[in-house]
Amino acid sequence: MLKNYIKIALRNLLGSRLFTSINIIGLSGGMVAAVFILLWVQNESSFDSFHKNSNQIKRILTHYQVSKQETWHWSSTPLLLANEIKSLPEIKKVTRIMNSSNLPIKIGEKMILADHVAYVDSNWFEIFDYKTLDGSLNDFKSGIRNIAMTESKAEQLFGKADISGKIVRIDSLDYRISAVLADNPANSSFQYDFILPLSAYLSDPGTFKNDNNWGNFNYETFILVRPDADLKKLDKKLTTIISNAKKDDKGNPSKEIVLESESMADMHFNNAIQRAGQDKGDHKTVYIFFGLALLILFVACINYVNLTTARASMRAKEVGMKKLLGATHSHLFGQFMTESIMTCLLSLGLSLILIYALLPAFNDLTGKLFVLSPTNSSLWYVLLGTTFFAILLTGIYPSLLLSSFKPFETLRGNNVFGSNNGNFRKGLVIVQFTVSVVFLISTLIVFQQMKFIRDAKLGYDRGRTFTFTLPWNMVPKVEAKTMKARLLNQPGIEDVTISSSNIVDINSSHSGSLDWDGRPADFKPTVGQIAVESNFQSLFNLKMADGRWFAENSVVDKDNVVLNEAAVKKLNIPKPIVGQRFYFQGKKGTIIGVVRDFHYKSLREKIEPLVLFTDSEWSKGIYVKYTRGNEARAIKSVEKIWAEMVPNYPLNYKFLDDTFDSLYKNEQRSATLFNTFTIIAVLISCLGLFGLATFTAERRIKEIGIRKVLGASIAGIVTLLSTDFVMLILISVVIASPIAYYAMNKWLEGFAYRIEISWWIFPTIGLLTVLIAVITISFQSVKAAMMNPVKSLKSE
Repeated sequence: MLKNYIKIALRNLLGSRLFTSINIIGLSGGMVAAVFILLWVQNESSFDSFHKNSNQIKRILTHYQVSKQETWHWSSTPLLLANEIKSLPEIKKVTRIMNSSNLPIKIGEKMILADHVAYVDSNWFEIFDYKTLDGSLNDFKSGIRNIAMTESKAEQLFGKADISGKIVRIDSLDYRISAVLADNPANSSFQYDFILPLSAYLSDPGTFKNDNNWGNFNYETFILVRPDADLKKLDKKLTTIISNAKKDDKGNPSKEIVLESESMADMHFNNAIQRAGQDKGDHKTVYIFFGLALLILFVACINYVNLTTARASMRAKEVGMKKLLGATHSHLFGQFMTESIMTCLLSLGLSLILIYALLPAFNDLTGKLFVLSPTNSSLWYVLLGTTFFAILLTGIYPSLLLSSFKPFETLRGNNVFGSNNGNFRKGLVIVQFTVSVVFLISTLIVFQQMKFIRDAKLGYDRGRTFTFTLPWNMVPKVEAKTMKARLLNQPGIEDVTISSSNIVDINSSHSGSLDWDGRPADFKPTVGQIAVESNFQSLFNLKMADGRWFAENSVVDKDNVVLNEAAVKKLNIPKPIVGQRFYFQGKKGTIIGVVRDFHYKSLREKIEPLVLFTDSEWSKGIYVKYTRGNEARAIKSVEKIWAEMVPNYPLNYKFLDDTFDSLYKNEQRSATLFNTFTIIAVLISCLGLFGLATFTAERRIKEIGIRKVLGASIAGIVTLLSTDFVMLILISVVIASPIAYYAMNKWLEGFAYRIEISWWIFPTIGLLTVLIAVITISFQSVKAAMMNPVKSLKSE
């Protein structure tokens, strides 16, 4: 029976090659898009779950109440905490990690500056699972001068992965490569290319002295708890330990700090954490993209359902004859389901080829490393799940419809559908284009918002400026002021200033030591802070709202501050503002000026209070503004001075424009993904419309011939064939507009500074959609209208 079903299915599929091709191409496009999206969704939803003990591994969070109004949330804890908690009965093991970057590694004569570096305790690999490709993790734990690296980094630096035993130099010390690890999975929070022993980091007496106290929160602490551990009781014990260790000003246990154990599953989505190094996920984005995958697959399946049901009348006599010859309802249902399954399997085969070809581009787009492998169970879950979903959508209704025809009605040539089937098909077209119109409107609004961000007036000039930072362990051996003085004499350089933070993204904040006249005793606000120089204002073209900027070489101004307008407003500084007492970081100075607000963070965030001050000990960042057209010359000048002053470290410079773009990396990726899949949805919808228009033209070919004989024009016939479809598209636009408005308004709420959704977007997209539909339909309509009526009527 199955063999017979397959033979008939192949005969029918080959007999209508155009419609079969439309179905397969449409389904393949939908499946490829759905698989890629679902791979990303599955990756986001399964972060860190691949560790064998992921359910028992917890990260300790710090909640630090800095005032009645504000609590800071950190993923870091003091170095000393691990030794104090390892004896708790709920805890089996404790391990720590410290993130680092800009680590100078010398390989032969080649020097690199390594990012994505971690220092870990010796028992790190006993808690977390890594696959060793070369060397041994036991060797890694055997001493402090060992290093492990990922396979891709080993191949990049050495050209091969079997490199255990080789020596690299870090600073002035030799390290042995003891292990090469498989590349980090795409769903791992630990995307480190280089792993070193924490004992190596702490072997520096200065570093150990600085961190070996309860005041510095520089280490992430992970614990492996027992399966029966009561986490609420454990959190109370952890909080008690740190409260007793970190006293308040009166010597009493601190009441400001609360520790909490966080599960591995929650790490990736915890966006409340400050100073977090990893890219964070967003549950809302995951749900949106999951819905997007289902919608695109649904749109693709609508094509199959529409074309199959539209062409059902051509198979009505086939069904009637088979029923008269004894075929049962189940036999016919099985035959048509077989056709649907074969179409979906052919689409799956084409999808696999496309997925394999497009995977590198998708990896570049998402910044992840998805791998096509027969052993990748996640991939097969997504592929087979998508195929099964497509079979259900494309098979059930058409098979039930076709197998339900009454034999005598079909053989007499009566209408076996009535009007319901046509209405159902029209409804599917409306749904299909409603989805496409929502996508198109959303794409235009996302584009406008990202353009608004790119073109926004930030309150400062970041053009023609790049920055680099002196290595922390080279200060004060190499003074920033000395390097600045030398750079100012180099060709191509207009100005140079020194600062403690990048003006594009100031991450340093402070609370507690601020004081001014009129401050309520219980008011301890958090402010941003940045140490600057006298020419910082002119280099970045900052505008003053009141008072003055810091004077050059002024001894008095070392204690004074400049506030931004947001600080004046939030702190409620009494007027006149300039000259008011302002104590900050232990310095007793005054407010000498108010700078106009500028965006020193992402436009997702409101401009917060900022204190600008002068302190050369804080400043390691050097900012170079080059003269117009002399970018290359300025960089060469910096490279020359750097090589002379810091010969053992490679130069790592960044343009402020690139730093600004990186603030919106996730938004740009999401927007690009959304735009790509919008195009796919529209193309699939147009493909279905093309198929329906083709079938309609074929079905009405004799009607068109008669109309031409009676004097109908080509334009009139094209209008006749297009009117019904255009009406359906217009209905789709009307339905889609409020849906898109609501969805995008919600999305824009995530930005503190945003566009207003303009009314003209909706009619513009409506007209564009109608135009796309008319172009799609017109090809077949014009072809049918230009056909010689003698040919179309000759059978009469």
